[in-house]
Amino acid sequence: MKKKMRFTLGKKMVLMILAMSAILCAVVLFTSYRTYRQRTTSFYEQLGYNVVRMLASQLDPDELDRYYKTQEMDQRYYEIQGLIAALVDSSDVEYLYVVRPNGVGVTFLFDSDMEAGENGDYSAGGYCALGTYTELLGEFAQNLDRLLEGEPVDPIIQHDPSYGWMMTTMVPILHEDGEMAAYVMADINMDNVMREYQRFLLYTGGLLLALTAALTLVYLLIIRRMLIRPLQQLTEAAQSYEGGEGKKGFNKIKTYGNDELKTLTDAFRMMLVEIEINNMEQKELALREQRLDSELQLANELNVSMLPKALPQRDGGYPFSIQGSIRRGQELSCCFYDYFLLDRDQLCILVGEVPGVGVPQVLYTAMAQATIKSQMRSGLPLTQAVTAAGQQLHEISDSMCLNVLVGVLNGTTGRFSCINAGQPKPLMMRGEDRYEWVKSLSYAPLGQSENVVYRVMELELRQGDRLFFHTRGLDEIQGREGHSFGEEQLRLALNQQQSRQGDLETQLQYVSDSGVAFAQRPGEVKGYALLGLEYRRRDRAQAHCLLTADAAGSRALLEFLRGQLASNQVEGRQAALLAVLADELFTLCRHRSEPESRFMAECAVPEGEDLVILRLKGEMGGRDPLKEAEGGAACHAVEFLTKNCEQVLFERNESDSMDIVTLVWRFDRGQAPRQQYG
Repeated sequence: MKKKMRFTLGKKMVLMILAMSAILCAVVLFTSYRTYRQRTTSFYEQLGYNVVRMLASQLDPDELDRYYKTQEMDQRYYEIQGLIAALVDSSDVEYLYVVRPNGVGVTFLFDSDMEAGENGDYSAGGYCALGTYTELLGEFAQNLDRLLEGEPVDPIIQHDPSYGWMMTTMVPILHEDGEMAAYVMADINMDNVMREYQRFLLYTGGLLLALTAALTLVYLLIIRRMLIRPLQQLTEAAQSYEGGEGKKGFNKIKTYGNDELKTLTDAFRMMLVEIEINNMEQKELALREQRLDSELQLANELNVSMLPKALPQRDGGYPFSIQGSIRRGQELSCCFYDYFLLDRDQLCILVGEVPGVGVPQVLYTAMAQATIKSQMRSGLPLTQAVTAAGQQLHEISDSMCLNVLVGVLNGTTGRFSCINAGQPKPLMMRGEDRYEWVKSLSYAPLGQSENVVYRVMELELRQGDRLFFHTRGLDEIQGREGHSFGEEQLRLALNQQQSRQGDLETQLQYVSDSGVAFAQRPGEVKGYALLGLEYRRRDRAQAHCLLTADAAGSRALLEFLRGQLASNQVEGRQAALLAVLADELFTLCRHRSEPESRFMAECAVPEGEDLVILRLKGEMGGRDPLKEAEGGAACHAVEFLTKNCEQVLFERNESDSMDIVTLVWRFDRGQAPRQQYG
């Protein structure tokens, strides 16, 4: 729907041109009038000055003083009066007179208006006879001080109701010492001049107005033809263009000359061509997006199918815990993790990715994963199985490859064997210590070449040891300072307390969240896969477990001790006594900790020695729970522990702010002495 314009561009331009014309006309009129008036006024000023100076040259200051004081006329007076009359008759001066300023007015000494009486006496005739005193008014009064001092005064033009417009020029007559004797003044009638001024304003203003109107009209016609009309056509064509329709209106626009308007019109026409091209591209993009959606749906289905199946349930559980996680990026994800059983006690793990994005890479990932699983389940040793899988993938495609880590865990012995084919190095944590990089060789990716000889790396895992595997997408997350997450932040995130002391699922989620928080642009983080493995098989010589600082933690501690003592043939009354000692010690420790704290219990039975070493690690604020026991029950517990244990030692580890309480208890592989119960 077209909108009606209330104030068009044409109207704005007309008003603007009229305003500019009026301003220009006023400026020209003012300048010309001022110039004309200044020149005319200067002419009459010069005329007056010529007359008064001629008369002033014929007057003697001493004679003027005598006439002023005596008020008496003599022959010389009549001669001067005749000279004044002759000067008036021979010039355009209206009045010529000589005055003596005094008081607030002037005393007339000579006046061209004076007329002689019947006896020839001037005092009997004119209006301003010798000695006539007149008070000064207007600008004359404003210049009274200058007149009294005998200073020069500029010509004065003022209007008098009796005489009309008059210009008065004056020069002082001074004694040799500079004292004022009188002023010679001449009045010039300016009525005709003022009328000339008015006629000049009228005729000049009318001429300028007519000329401006004519030029403005011609200019507006040119502007309308050259600018306004093409702009109107361009506006109408733009308003009529809707969704690619109405393009013919742009072809009807007529422009004159090679100026900005023609450039704008050509730009509109080019814009229409670009819009048509863009519409075609949008249609093609929509088709590609539809195909991409289908491909993405297929890729997601393949990714879901590549996830590992849950391990079968069995009595006693497995001697390990395993947990994986995948973060999907904005593009098709080609990373994966997998784990499956080779036999009852052997677990195989896979962590890998195919470089690049797209459906071909996703399909190659699925085939590569299936190929490795097939080779690993064939019963071949790890080296041969991985080599065979690499050769088979190279035959499938020599333009793609697979970065993968293949590992096998023996649940009975804790031996972990792996081959790293292009994957980032894993990290390992011993017990509840800290994660460190595993120093291992990284070989060429599978499928890149058929002549690669892989070597196996082996690790001995003990109770509580953890391994962390990840793909390259996690390492390549870029931070705000240009550093990557894998340089140092990954290990720091794994070694945070909430990461180390949590279960595997919590740990993987914490690391993933840390990576996203580290990223400079979280929306551009690529996809990556994470896999955590914890070895849980109890070591006969030493084992550990995690405890919460509550009654559930006490029950877990007792269950842990019973299993460890049973593995070392410590049973019966001795096992019961140690359980009581451990429970009392743990109760004292958790009273010194926060409710949400966690403890790690380590139980060691050195081979060949009849000793049980129980160590509790946790945050207790650096306070020894045995020395700061409060209340009767706590004091009895401390006395009971001190009496029945070889040693109870408290120490603080400043490196990680952890407090450690170590209980050493000696037992007899026969029956425990009765006095042990106190």
